[in-house]
Amino acid sequence: MKRYLIITGLLATGLNPASHAQQQRHYELKGFMGVQGGESFTYKLDLHDSAGNILGGYAYTYAQEPNTVKTYVTAIVDRENKTLNIREREILSNNHFESKATICLVEALLTYSAQARTISGPLITKTSGNGANCSSGGITFASAAELEQLFNPPPASPQQAVATKPAGTKTPAAPKKELGPEDNPFIGNAPKQPRQQPVAVTPRADNITEGKDKTYLWKTGQVQLEVWDGNTVDNDKVTILYNGQEVLTNYVLTKEKKKLVLPIGGNELNIITVIALNEGNEPPNTANILLTDGTESYEVIAHNTIGKRALIRIKKQ
Repeated sequence: MKRYLIITGLLATGLNPASHAQQQRHYELKGFMGVQGGESFTYKLDLHDSAGNILGGYAYTYAQEPNTVKTYVTAIVDRENKTLNIREREILSNNHFESKATICLVEALLTYSAQARTISGPLITKTSGNGANCSSGGITFASAAELEQLFNPPPASPQQAVATKPAGTKTPAAPKKELGPEDNPFIGNAPKQPRQQPVAVTPRADNITEGKDKTYLWKTGQVQLEVWDGNTVDNDKVTILYNGQEVLTNYVLTKEKKKLVLPIGGNELNIITVIALNEGNEPPNTANILLTDGTESYEVIAHNTIGKRALIRIKKQ
């Protein structure tokens, strides 16, 4: 049987080479998918950083290459709890892949087993857009090196420029400093403590998408909202509603933060709606949002496919 679509009407978008000026980490996971009836297939993910802990890329399913199904996939990685939530969005190509089972677009929450040193989980997709009865099954990834790369990626460090000098020249010696009492490592028989630099701690952003909302308890009488593209600028476009009224229309996200001030109305519950109007050059549509309540701030990442809505609920205390 051929693989079936669950979601139809999505547009496949090409990647703009100019949008990759910013360095991204890539992750490749190669495992297997077992489906109802006893069949087993290779299942490979080719992912890259998108925004925050959201990944985007492609999935490949095959028994033997080149008879492969290629899909566009998004994923959310929780590195603290070692989980990977994957969701295939659209079938991009099917090169004569066949199965006795009906395999729909894959959606699965994979969790890490310290004992088995794998991540695995059941397929949770049950229905498809054309009414096909999708088969059950599961996915497992077992490569220790690939899982280490996913959950503990090395930090991206820019290369340091090395200055060159003409041959035969000598580096002048640094002038000697006269030592004073402040240079004595022991004062009053106590070791001198090195000065510690403050460490900036970035709070984890909350991820929202259609079907996954976020509610915040609010203290002040207004919401200061800032929205921007916090990753690669790829022409993502959004419309933002506040209690059903448009407050930002057909806005193309940039690195510059767009600020809105929204008064808390008489309603106890106020709703901010972020609508994805496209998926830019690099799906999905992702909008970084900062909500400020007096001295407290909350960072949110809204990610969706075309036409989908993400909700933020503001509840006045």
